[in-house]
Amino acid sequence: MSKLVIDLSQPAPVPQSLEEAQQLIAALWQLLVELQKRQAELEEQLNTHSENSSKPPSQDSPKQRAERPSKKPTGRAKGAQPGHGKHERALLDASAVDRIEHYYPQSQCACGGEVVMDGYRRHQVFDLPEVRYQVVEHRCYSGCCRQCKARHRAALPDDVPSGQMGPGLIAWISLLNSQYHLSLRQIESLLAEQWQLDFSLGAISEAQAPVIDWLLPVYQQIGDQVRDAGVAHADETSHFRGKSRYWLWSLSTPQAAYFMTHYSRGKQAARELLGDFDGILVTDRHGAYNDYDADRHQYCWAHIIRNLEKISGRSGQAGEDGTYLLRLARLVVHCGKRWQHSGCQSLLYRRRLQRLRQHFQATLERTATTHGDTRTGHACRKLLRDSPRLWTFLKYQGVPMTNNAAEQSLRPYVIWRKISFFTQSHRGNQFRPMMLSLIETCKRLKVNVYQTLRTVCWQGVMEGHVSFRLPFPALACLPSASGA
Repeated sequence: MSKLVIDLSQPAPVPQSLEEAQQLIAALWQLLVELQKRQAELEEQLNTHSENSSKPPSQDSPKQRAERPSKKPTGRAKGAQPGHGKHERALLDASAVDRIEHYYPQSQCACGGEVVMDGYRRHQVFDLPEVRYQVVEHRCYSGCCRQCKARHRAALPDDVPSGQMGPGLIAWISLLNSQYHLSLRQIESLLAEQWQLDFSLGAISEAQAPVIDWLLPVYQQIGDQVRDAGVAHADETSHFRGKSRYWLWSLSTPQAAYFMTHYSRGKQAARELLGDFDGILVTDRHGAYNDYDADRHQYCWAHIIRNLEKISGRSGQAGEDGTYLLRLARLVVHCGKRWQHSGCQSLLYRRRLQRLRQHFQATLERTATTHGDTRTGHACRKLLRDSPRLWTFLKYQGVPMTNNAAEQSLRPYVIWRKISFFTQSHRGNQFRPMMLSLIETCKRLKVNVYQTLRTVCWQGVMEGHVSFRLPFPALACLPSASGA
């Protein structure tokens, strides 16, 4: 009996016999099953949001944003609460004040007595001075030999820039374009408004070109520092240059953040990012990192929870099983945090985590068997395959359970990408990861970004090479193994 295929764009065929009627019923039943499956997939796509997937919160619909769970009201008024200590600006020392004005009371009281001064109250006012650029004119004289008529011209000293912009201005332009997300046109306007400097867009753009070469030694130092760390977080996000998609990769620690632009999101790019890193790697579930040793690779439990949120939103038994797995995953995170807050010394929470691990594994196996060749079954089998990377935090003390640190390091980049045209050139693809690496690392080291960048630009302009290096503290050791 040949299989009947129904074309929905055509009228339904009329059966001429019992056999044709049976074929039609079977075809309609198969079509109904496929339509139900497709409907479920579309409904799941419609209900996908930042709480149950890797979709960023900015891409949620207005309805989804309105339905986000909000914090319970505390019943307290906004602002400082009763008993809150005052935070006042500390007065500067008299030696740091530019000018002191003295005010005296009347020398005689209304009663006729003499007023004797015995103290004073200090009140300091902070203001911005009227600023103006500095310009130094260098005159290179020339002359002619009276005897042979040869011309002689003076040359600029080595410590004088050959261009019209000094290191301070170049550093300021680079910082405005990166940390403060200003476009070149906005920088042009700001320089004219605040400093009365009139430079073209082309000149401002070209001023950043040599910064790439000057920053290279510091950029490489940051990369080496991150790769020598005991624990690092990795993540990636995309941007477009014209019609081509590129990826910004991030490898970060509490002391440094290293960024790299690559045309790919695959394993080759991940290997270039990691280099010779051999510590504990914390990532989301992106497969590009799966070549890394599973024994030293921790998956983010926040991503696991979002994946299980998606399963719990399905109808029927799949939704019930997903809800139960979600509850177990949240218990794992809760107990894991309690265990880590105890310095990994609490035997009570460690035993609970071991029991939760066994129960979570057994539930995954049962759910994968129950749901077979379905999306839920495939998702559970993938979690089972990834199981060694879920529990690395139990083996090594101090390993974070989430990859929030990497996502936070990428946030300035994402904001920069959203509010500007970002980059439209190869040079921009080089400039941005270098500047982001410097800015985010200086923040972690509590080092002034502008003064650092100014020093780099000064050495680049005046000396032709950059010897400056960031003051990194001693590296933390690899977390000790505490047993699986």
